[in-house]
Amino acid sequence: MSAPQKKAWTIASLVSWAAEYLQNKGIDSPRLDAELLISHALGLRRIELYTQWDRPIIEAELQTLKPLVQRRAGREPLAYILGKKEFYSLAFQVGPQVLIPRPESELLVELGLQKLKDITGGPTNILDLGTGSGCLLTTLLKQWPSATGTGVDLQEDALVVAKQNSEHHGVAERCQWLQWDLAQSWPKSLAGPYDLVVANPPYIPTEEYAHLAPEIRDFEPAVALSPGPEGLEAFRWIFPCLSGRLKPQAWALFEMAADQGPALRHLAADLLPGWAVQVIPDLQGLERVLALQCPDDRPS
Repeated sequence: MSAPQKKAWTIASLVSWAAEYLQNKGIDSPRLDAELLISHALGLRRIELYTQWDRPIIEAELQTLKPLVQRRAGREPLAYILGKKEFYSLAFQVGPQVLIPRPESELLVELGLQKLKDITGGPTNILDLGTGSGCLLTTLLKQWPSATGTGVDLQEDALVVAKQNSEHHGVAERCQWLQWDLAQSWPKSLAGPYDLVVANPPYIPTEEYAHLAPEIRDFEPAVALSPGPEGLEAFRWIFPCLSGRLKPQAWALFEMAADQGPALRHLAADLLPGWAVQVIPDLQGLERVLALQCPDDRPS
């Protein structure tokens, strides 16, 4: 990567150069990424680039920016370079320890809040399986001030990020974080009972994982994306353990791949007989969330 050293750089010329460079490297949104990287390097909001369009760039600023552009050209996710990602209008710290929060996962929050409004009449307890950055649990606690919750993850360094995000958003006193492998027996500390369980488990089959975009395959944690050849392995681990840990009529919500609905319906019917099963589409009409409701075991 090189740029003319004697050129009098301005924000305008820097944006044009970085966008062209990223475009030539096959980046899908070169102009947007260039603007966000430059804003980050200069400590400006993105809109301030346009209000300072002709501002001269000094050599030190150029030297700060160039490695960032190089990292993005190497297909490192923008969120990891910036160190943050917006989710449900909240900013979350992210790094290679955790999966980058995605807009489609916001449906879990929306549905979770709807279910809580329908079923809770007292203290509310939430469990987040495979919490990663903690974006699901932290957002739910932010939106439901009387709730408490537990986030679990296999990776200790992911839990460090989740805890920092809960502290940043002022909910740390209402949640705890537990290192635990979904494939292992559930610890006594996860006995519940829970009003809501949410999870964005790994669900990408091994063969499909090998063909993901480099930004995902080469940088995001594989353990958070692919559980094995089927892509259903994590659901097989979790479903049998839900019985006895949810309150009557409570819900468990799982993000899933758009083509997994039929298989997960059958799996839930086999492993959780008597539970209500729903498959819920996103705004594009793609099946995105599996919703399981615990039976009402109260006497009629």
